[in-house]
Amino acid sequence: MKGSALAFLYGLQRHGIRPGLARVEKLLGLLGDPQNDFLSMHIAGTNGKGSTSAFAASILREAGFRTGLYTSPHLSKFNERMQINGRAINDADLARLIPRVRKAARGVKGQLSFFEFTTALAFLYFSEKKTDVAVIETGMGGRWDATNVIAPLVSIITNVGLDHTAHLGSTLPEIAFEKAGIIKYGVPVVTGETHKAALSVIAKRARELDAPLIILGRAFDVDGDERSVDYTGIDGGIKGLELGLSGAHQMNNASVALAALECVRMYGLHITAKAVRDGLKKALWPGRLEVVKKRPLVLLDAAHNPSGAKALRAFLEGLKKRRLSLVIGVMNDKDIKGIFKELMPLADTVFLASPGIERSAPVEALERLALPFKKRVISAGSVKEACRLAIAEAGPEDAVCVTGSIFTVGEARGYLIKSKK
Repeated sequence: MKGSALAFLYGLQRHGIRPGLARVEKLLGLLGDPQNDFLSMHIAGTNGKGSTSAFAASILREAGFRTGLYTSPHLSKFNERMQINGRAINDADLARLIPRVRKAARGVKGQLSFFEFTTALAFLYFSEKKTDVAVIETGMGGRWDATNVIAPLVSIITNVGLDHTAHLGSTLPEIAFEKAGIIKYGVPVVTGETHKAALSVIAKRARELDAPLIILGRAFDVDGDERSVDYTGIDGGIKGLELGLSGAHQMNNASVALAALECVRMYGLHITAKAVRDGLKKALWPGRLEVVKKRPLVLLDAAHNPSGAKALRAFLEGLKKRRLSLVIGVMNDKDIKGIFKELMPLADTVFLASPGIERSAPVEALERLALPFKKRVISAGSVKEACRLAIAEAGPEDAVCVTGSIFTVGEARGYLIKSKK
């Protein structure tokens, strides 16, 4: 793809986050409102929305639907953000569509943000490629998120945690209010949230909009382990499911996706039990408890807040007697202390890194925060160097986990996969 097109798009990042839907609505109107050309599912949440999106999209694909998937951020390449039937948009389509959106953007009053432009680009792509149904993940929050212009078949709020507090609020009810902003009048909303304070906010908004609220542990539930999952749903259940994604927390994510798809069935979309089984088993979501090497065991997990780190900790605790090294790089606007509190006690050695992005916490800052844990700490600088040192030091029965940020995992994945070839 011509570098100038993508360079323009990335240049929009300097304008930061710009709340409001007026700009993106105007832009989409000038493009012919492509978001109305396909059915959609809308997913918000602090953690698990990517995995839930991956499960839902995989099942829809197995059911025979031409399925779009819009997520953010990407791990390695911008193209990953918009996919159809598991294939990322190609460079030629990006190079062709970016100028079209850019031309339409001249008619918008006010400066568009990177995410507003990218969202319009994805919707135009899905429309042009005659997508049947698209799984749309919010970027942040929900109420003022650029994706919140769609009229979905179902709204999903995976959970609510303390993240993006500078933009969404400093308490669970405040953040829940922002995420509940995706709820639409009369449209079913499925949630995996169980915390009373957050759930009450979601429930209040659902009542106000006469939106049926479907809650994990009440209207649907899940049981089992990573090898075999039993789902009890709104209308029956299905036993012995295999999940393509690792970690006990993925059972909840899969069940939320299944409950949402039960709602979608009510609109006449035919989704068989076989499609459910095959879709869950084939689901892929790189960088989430992804194994990239077995001797030593090298895991990638993009846990970037305490809730995500807690889920990762539960998995790492199951590695039994393996000696564990952590490679950690975190963004400076995240709860680094909270992440460290969950993960540091498990580590024998910690390799600190700073991804090549402006928001990265400097290694020196990570060093200071690591001191209270009294661990062996090695400041490697770059993610690549941290991975190289950690793997070189590990024995064949040891484990290395790269975590702390999707940007850390993205850089590590690029290096590790390339080094395998």
